[in-house]
Amino acid sequence: MPIDPNGNAAAAADIFLHVQTKRAGKVKGEASTQGHVDDIELVGWRWGAQAGSAIGSTASTARRQYQPLVALKRIDSASTGLLSALATNDEVKEAKLTMRKAGGEALDYLRITLAGARVTDIDVEVDAHGVPLEKVVIAFTKVDIEYQRQTSAGASAGAFTFSDEVLPK
Repeated sequence: MPIDPNGNAAAAADIFLHVQTKRAGKVKGEASTQGHVDDIELVGWRWGAQAGSAIGSTASTARRQYQPLVALKRIDSASTGLLSALATNDEVKEAKLTMRKAGGEALDYLRITLAGARVTDIDVEVDAHGVPLEKVVIAFTKVDIEYQRQTSAGASAGAFTFSDEVLPK
Protein backbone atom coordinates (compact mmCIF):
# COMPACT_ATOMS: atom_id res chain seq x y z
CA MET A 1 0.00 0.00 0.00
CA PRO A 2 1.49 3.38 -0.94
CA ILE A 3 2.51 5.64 1.95
CA ASP A 4 2.37 9.45 1.75
CA PRO A 5 5.17 11.66 3.21
CA ASN A 6 3.30 11.90 6.54
CA GLY A 7 3.30 8.11 6.97
CA ASN A 8 -0.38 7.74 6.07
CA ALA A 9 -1.63 5.05 3.73
CA ALA A 10 -2.78 6.49 0.40
CA ALA A 11 -6.02 4.62 -0.19
CA ALA A 12 -7.72 3.96 -3.52
CA ALA A 13 -10.78 2.80 -1.56
CA ASP A 14 -12.43 3.42 1.79
CA ILE A 15 -12.71 0.17 3.73
CA PHE A 16 -15.06 -0.36 6.66
CA LEU A 17 -15.70 -3.29 9.00
CA HIS A 18 -18.95 -3.59 10.94
CA VAL A 19 -18.72 -6.14 13.78
CA GLN A 20 -21.79 -7.23 15.77
CA THR A 21 -21.17 -9.72 18.59
CA LYS A 22 -23.76 -11.90 20.28
CA ARG A 23 -23.23 -10.77 23.88
CA ALA A 24 -21.53 -7.36 23.72
CA GLY A 25 -23.34 -5.97 20.66
CA LYS A 26 -21.70 -3.64 18.15
CA VAL A 27 -17.95 -3.16 18.39
CA LYS A 28 -17.72 0.60 17.89
CA GLY A 29 -15.04 2.03 15.67
CA GLU A 30 -14.37 5.66 14.82
CA ALA A 31 -15.76 6.00 11.27
CA SER A 32 -17.94 9.05 10.74
CA THR A 33 -18.72 8.41 7.07
CA GLN A 34 -22.43 8.42 6.20
CA GLY A 35 -23.73 4.85 6.13
CA HIS A 36 -20.75 3.60 8.17
CA VAL A 37 -20.95 5.65 11.38
CA ASP A 38 -19.14 3.86 14.25
CA ASP A 39 -17.79 1.18 11.90
CA ILE A 40 -14.12 0.24 12.06
CA GLU A 41 -11.91 1.88 9.43
CA LEU A 42 -9.45 -0.53 7.82
CA VAL A 43 -6.20 0.19 6.01
CA GLY A 44 -6.12 -3.24 4.35
CA TRP A 45 -7.39 -6.80 4.42
CA ARG A 46 -6.90 -10.24 2.91
CA TRP A 47 -8.98 -13.36 2.49
CA GLY A 48 -9.04 -16.37 0.22
CA ALA A 49 -10.38 -19.79 -0.66
CA GLN A 50 -8.94 -23.03 -2.01
CA ALA A 51 -10.36 -26.23 -3.46
CA GLY A 52 -8.26 -29.36 -3.37
CA SER A 53 -7.80 -31.71 -6.28
CA ALA A 54 -7.28 -35.43 -6.38
CA ILE A 55 -3.64 -36.45 -6.88
CA GLY A 56 -2.91 -37.00 -10.57
CA SER A 57 -6.14 -35.32 -11.65
CA THR A 58 -7.31 -31.84 -12.50
CA ALA A 59 -10.78 -32.61 -11.14
CA SER A 60 -11.45 -30.73 -7.92
CA THR A 61 -12.64 -32.49 -4.80
CA ALA A 62 -15.89 -31.55 -3.09
CA ARG A 63 -14.05 -29.90 -0.20
CA ARG A 64 -13.18 -26.24 -0.25
CA GLN A 65 -11.47 -24.27 2.45
CA TYR A 66 -11.81 -20.62 3.29
CA GLN A 67 -9.05 -18.64 4.88
CA PRO A 68 -10.15 -16.44 7.75
CA LEU A 69 -10.59 -12.73 7.09
CA VAL A 70 -7.50 -10.77 8.13
CA ALA A 71 -8.28 -7.09 8.76
CA LEU A 72 -5.49 -4.52 9.12
CA LYS A 73 -6.39 -1.41 11.10
CA ARG A 74 -4.93 1.33 13.22
CA ILE A 75 -5.41 1.11 16.97
CA ASP A 76 -8.72 2.83 17.76
CA SER A 77 -11.81 2.64 19.96
CA ALA A 78 -12.64 -0.81 18.53
CA SER A 79 -9.35 -2.32 19.71
CA THR A 80 -10.54 -3.19 23.22
CA GLY A 81 -13.93 -4.46 22.00
CA LEU A 82 -12.27 -6.81 19.53
CA LEU A 83 -9.85 -8.03 22.21
CA SER A 84 -12.80 -8.60 24.55
CA ALA A 85 -14.58 -10.65 21.85
CA LEU A 86 -11.45 -12.78 21.50
CA ALA A 87 -10.90 -13.17 25.27
CA THR A 88 -14.53 -14.14 26.01
CA ASN A 89 -15.00 -16.20 22.82
CA ASP A 90 -18.04 -14.02 22.04
CA GLU A 91 -19.65 -15.11 18.77
CA VAL A 92 -19.46 -12.56 15.98
CA LYS A 93 -23.03 -12.72 14.66
CA GLU A 94 -22.07 -10.54 11.72
CA ALA A 95 -18.83 -9.09 10.40
CA LYS A 96 -19.43 -6.98 7.31
CA LEU A 97 -16.48 -5.67 5.30
CA THR A 98 -17.43 -2.92 2.86
CA MET A 99 -15.36 -1.16 0.21
CA ARG A 100 -16.15 2.03 -1.68
CA LYS A 101 -14.01 4.06 -4.02
CA ALA A 102 -12.26 6.89 -2.19
CA GLY A 103 -13.79 10.24 -3.10
CA GLY A 104 -16.46 10.78 -5.74
CA GLU A 105 -19.72 8.85 -5.67
CA ALA A 106 -20.26 7.04 -2.35
CA LEU A 107 -21.29 3.64 -3.70
CA ASP A 108 -20.36 0.55 -1.70
CA TYR A 109 -19.08 -1.72 -4.46
CA LEU A 110 -17.93 -4.76 -2.45
CA ARG A 111 -19.55 -6.25 0.61
CA ILE A 112 -18.35 -9.43 2.33
CA THR A 113 -20.62 -10.56 5.16
CA LEU A 114 -19.44 -13.27 7.55
CA ALA A 115 -21.67 -15.08 10.07
CA GLY A 116 -21.10 -17.70 12.74
CA ALA A 117 -17.72 -16.11 13.28
CA ARG A 118 -15.11 -15.61 16.01
CA VAL A 119 -12.16 -13.28 16.51
CA THR A 120 -9.32 -15.83 16.65
CA ASP A 121 -6.16 -13.70 16.64
CA ILE A 122 -5.10 -10.12 17.28
CA ASP A 123 -1.54 -9.02 16.60
CA VAL A 124 -0.24 -5.48 17.17
CA GLU A 125 2.92 -4.17 15.53
CA VAL A 126 4.50 -0.82 14.78
CA ASP A 127 5.30 -0.23 11.10
CA ALA A 128 8.43 1.43 9.68
CA HIS A 129 6.82 4.86 10.08
CA GLY A 130 6.06 4.36 13.78
CA VAL A 131 2.36 3.75 13.20
CA PRO A 132 0.89 1.04 15.44
CA LEU A 133 -1.21 -1.38 13.38
CA GLU A 134 -3.49 -4.20 14.43
CA LYS A 135 -4.04 -7.40 12.51
CA VAL A 136 -7.42 -8.88 13.46
CA VAL A 137 -8.26 -12.42 12.28
CA ILE A 138 -11.90 -13.51 12.02
CA ALA A 139 -12.81 -17.15 11.28
CA PHE A 140 -16.36 -17.88 10.09
CA THR A 141 -18.87 -20.54 9.05
CA LYS A 142 -20.95 -18.59 6.50
CA VAL A 143 -19.95 -16.08 3.83
CA ASP A 144 -22.01 -13.85 1.52
CA ILE A 145 -20.36 -11.63 -1.09
CA GLU A 146 -21.98 -8.89 -3.13
CA TYR A 147 -20.18 -6.93 -5.82
CA GLN A 148 -21.84 -3.85 -7.30
CA ARG A 149 -20.68 -3.08 -10.80
CA GLN A 150 -20.29 0.66 -11.37
CA THR A 151 -20.79 2.80 -14.45
CA SER A 152 -18.12 5.33 -15.43
CA ALA A 153 -20.28 7.94 -13.66
CA GLY A 154 -20.13 5.89 -10.43
CA ALA A 155 -23.74 4.67 -10.43
CA SER A 156 -24.71 1.06 -9.73
CA ALA A 157 -24.89 -1.17 -12.81
CA GLY A 158 -26.15 -4.37 -11.19
CA ALA A 159 -25.05 -6.77 -8.48
CA PHE A 160 -23.22 -10.09 -8.55
CA THR A 161 -23.54 -12.35 -5.49
CA PHE A 162 -22.02 -15.45 -3.93
CA SER A 163 -23.01 -17.39 -0.78
CA ASP A 164 -21.55 -20.43 0.91
CA GLU A 165 -21.51 -22.19 4.24
CA VAL A 166 -18.46 -23.93 5.64
CA LEU A 167 -19.23 -27.59 6.21
CA PRO A 168 -17.88 -29.35 9.32
CA LYS A 169 -15.20 -31.93 8.59
